[in-house]
Amino acid sequence: MQNKKIQSAYLDEKVIFTMIITALLGLIVTGFQYKNYESCIDFNIRAKANHFRTDEPIRFETDAIYAKDFSWDFGDNEQTETNINSAVHSFNQPGEYTVSVTVNGSCTEYKTVYIAKAQKLDNPLLIPQFVCPQSAEVGKPVTFQDTTAGARSWEWRFGETASIDATSSTASYTYKTPGLKTISLVLNGDPKQMGVCKVYVNEKNVPPPSNRLPPRTGGGGRQPSLVIVPAKPGTPTLEEQQNEVPPAVKEAPKPQGITISKKDFETKLRGVVNNLFTAQDFSQYICSNMNLPVSLNGQEITFTQFCNKLASISNDKKIKQLNVQQIKNGETNCIIGLNVNLKLKQGFLGIF
Repeated sequence: MQNKKIQSAYLDEKVIFTMIITALLGLIVTGFQYKNYESCIDFNIRAKANHFRTDEPIRFETDAIYAKDFSWDFGDNEQTETNINSAVHSFNQPGEYTVSVTVNGSCTEYKTVYIAKAQKLDNPLLIPQFVCPQSAEVGKPVTFQDTTAGARSWEWRFGETASIDATSSTASYTYKTPGLKTISLVLNGDPKQMGVCKVYVNEKNVPPPSNRLPPRTGGGGRQPSLVIVPAKPGTPTLEEQQNEVPPAVKEAPKPQGITISKKDFETKLRGVVNNLFTAQDFSQYICSNMNLPVSLNGQEITFTQFCNKLASISNDKKIKQLNVQQIKNGETNCIIGLNVNLKLKQGFLGIF
């Protein structure tokens, strides 16, 4: 029987050396990656601002204090890079924006902000408050002065012509004719912002002629002069009637609004959602102005429309966020505008 010769397995030394080098390189790369690996620890974004409105600066901060590089995306096609954990940004248009920050090029967090339309500087219910004299005299200048807060321009008409007579906050005018004059003041070029008062203009004051009689002579000597004073008639003379100042017209008291806190106002609005209240239940705070302007997530509507939208939600448990800012008239304490940020919980289809 023929013996078979068995040969042992053999590996080339070069192959073994290559395998060892490859294994060592793999261990080095793995160790380097492990040493430089940073896990994404939970962090948040905070937004800080006086008002979340267009063109107003908002400061965004993150508590990822361990990070070194921050890449911010503000959701309006604008980005910035910082080496500190905060950034300041303002939005040009109202709406909903998703702001994100990526730290160290790997970990990202998001936050949604709602930007409302900036309020107009002019108060739509601005009523002129100006100093108006009760009487004047032909040929003598009389002064009028406006003291309304927020006024930027003035149009005075002093009742003798249809044209504008002055355009400054303080104005003087000299009347040429007597009689009752109606003075009007329009603020900021808006005819709705007009105040009216009345002034009675007297005739020019002329010194009366002398009542002294010439001395009488004759009869042996000089006689003393005699002055006759007529009795005052029972009814005023025509001149006295013209110079009589009409009684001042008492202005009707302006409505005063009742103060309600931000929290109580928002709670009462949730009552509208649950059909416990209606728009009329807010009359004492808004001075019965059911057409009060409301900026709802940047959309301009009236207060009545706003309450109707709230009532359509039917349950306040569907609301995730309700933030209401009151705008008040400093003189009457009436609420004259609302800025509202309203967000429904995910899964509920709303009309906002």
